[in-house]
Amino acid sequence: MQAVIFDFDGLIIDSEHAIARGFIEVLAARGFPLSLEQMAHLFGSTEVDHLWDDLIADCTGGAVSIDELGPDLVRTIPAMIDALPLLPGVLEVLGAANTAGLPVALATGQESGRLREHLHRHGLTDRFDVIVTAGEVPRGKPAPDIFLEAARRLDVMPAHCLVLEDSVHGCEAAIAAGMTVVACPSAVTAHCDFPALAARVDSLLDVVHHPLWLAGHTGR
Repeated sequence: MQAVIFDFDGLIIDSEHAIARGFIEVLAARGFPLSLEQMAHLFGSTEVDHLWDDLIADCTGGAVSIDELGPDLVRTIPAMIDALPLLPGVLEVLGAANTAGLPVALATGQESGRLREHLHRHGLTDRFDVIVTAGEVPRGKPAPDIFLEAARRLDVMPAHCLVLEDSVHGCEAAIAAGMTVVACPSAVTAHCDFPALAARVDSLLDVVHHPLWLAGHTGR
């Protein structure tokens, strides 16, 4: 292991849970039930907008479109996300990487403007050597583009990168990039079936004690 690459949403802050809660609350106010399990497979990719459309159509029997929900979602979700703390283990992994002399990248589907706000609010602005957003690559996760670009900017071979992800799509992207991946599911994606090649932990606090981290560090 010569570099560590983080996802953002659902891994650094639990924004995916906030988004899911927002959808559940907005739809419940209109009389339509929706569960976390129904949404879990949609997180972690910028390529699934049509599937969100299908989900809302199925959930409401076609009575409401996702565009119609937009104003209510905008009033509900950003404030939820802005109130979120860092998830456990984020600072510990960043600190361990720094101590080991490992460069760190962030590879995320998050919009760059909002991402800067989140990083500033949590004091993480200068903690990443490289930041790549989905808007900077041709294809979003589960395509490998964003991770390959992060490795290129770090000047590290993909096979020497350890990716930390919370979503199935993100794990698939890292595997397609030829990288090692550790899945740390969020409250939403815990309902998903992850690829067999993704090692799984319950928290980022477990990462620096994981055999993949220890083996990679001692073999560096």
